[in-house]
Amino acid sequence: MRYATIVGLALLAAATGCDLFNNALEVQNPSSIPASGLEVPANAQLLANGAIADFECAAGSYVVMSGLITDEFLDATQTADRYPYERRTMTSSDGRYAVNTCIGLGVYTPLQTARFSALNVLSLLQSWTDAQVPGRDTLIATVQAYEGYSLVLLGEGFCTMVVSTLDANRQRVYGGEIQPDSVFQLAIGYFSDAITGAAATGQTAVRNMALVGRARAYTDLGQLALAKTDAELVDPGFVKYVTASATNARRNNRVWQENSATSDNTTLDSVYTNMNDPRVPFSVKLDKNGNPRNSVTGYRLYQQNKYATASSPIRLASRDEARLIIAEAALAAGDFAGADSIISNFRTRGGQGTMTSTDPDTVKLALFDQRRRELFLEGQHLGDVIRFGYMPDPPVGTLFQGGTYGPVSNLAKDICLPLPDVEKNNNPNL
Repeated sequence: MRYATIVGLALLAAATGCDLFNNALEVQNPSSIPASGLEVPANAQLLANGAIADFECAAGSYVVMSGLITDEFLDATQTADRYPYERRTMTSSDGRYAVNTCIGLGVYTPLQTARFSALNVLSLLQSWTDAQVPGRDTLIATVQAYEGYSLVLLGEGFCTMVVSTLDANRQRVYGGEIQPDSVFQLAIGYFSDAITGAAATGQTAVRNMALVGRARAYTDLGQLALAKTDAELVDPGFVKYVTASATNARRNNRVWQENSATSDNTTLDSVYTNMNDPRVPFSVKLDKNGNPRNSVTGYRLYQQNKYATASSPIRLASRDEARLIIAEAALAAGDFAGADSIISNFRTRGGQGTMTSTDPDTVKLALFDQRRRELFLEGQHLGDVIRFGYMPDPPVGTLFQGGTYGPVSNLAKDICLPLPDVEKNNNPNL
């Protein structure tokens, strides 16, 4: 395997992934569960499920936080430590995104935990045999695909990143600070291994998931010809979801947690409420007299209706996303007819007319618009804003809760999350 040496050194237990990752950052947790008794072949499926659950919780939190940073959500609370994300003025000392759990809208620690959990399970699976673990190859390819997606979200959401591992003695091997492009390259490596393994064993769903993930990473790198090649291989009708459940708060759909009939934490930006698009379903919240309600901070409350319950799944990868990637590749290659055709197909879904244009800026904006409609509240928009270079609403300088919207540069590339102090202060390489 391409990363066999690194993976072989990573011995972080999925069952205690959060504890060990926190300990690596010198955050003590007295309730750590000894992992040695759990890391046995008989528990392979359980360990893999734990790594997937870590990712799903982290991904849900990322959808909400990236929605706040862009213009999908508008914060409607009186909670001051949420305001930097709404205002796009995040600093490395902000605690919520850095160290909170996924229930509390943490992003950095939950995604790193998910990454470490997958890495550990992968190392265990590679050390066991097919006789010990029936279906081992399937589990390996699956975990590799989830490792790739953790890296993609870290690369899209953060300005810079650290990718550390653990050695055979469970000591942290600290990584250095790297640029998003390097993170995407790591993701491509895991997706490539997943594609190879899945193809060899006939795992169609895992192969499609990894193909979409690798196409997304190639797109983030600007390598659109390669992205198109992968996207064209995705089977029609394919879709992969981040699952959710009402069984406990950690498994809840995080968007539903923040915006639903029972939660007024966020409302929707006017960009979306003015779309009149069935892909962006919402309703106006009413008081007991049938009148529109406002938040305690004075904002009109709109309820997203895409995720109706705590158990509503969130789309992670799909043939639809692959088609939009193909359109982006066509635009980059100057194939306006090809891009227009795909964009027009998606416009039809939203009740918009078809389009025909050979102006690159017009086609680019139209593609960006279809992506934010089709992929509404799916954790894609922050990466799109940065990649396409379109600043979200409201404009820089607009007042919000005692501050103003940023960033000062007025550049979309600067609305990424900074590498947090919890990493900087505990990493000797920084």
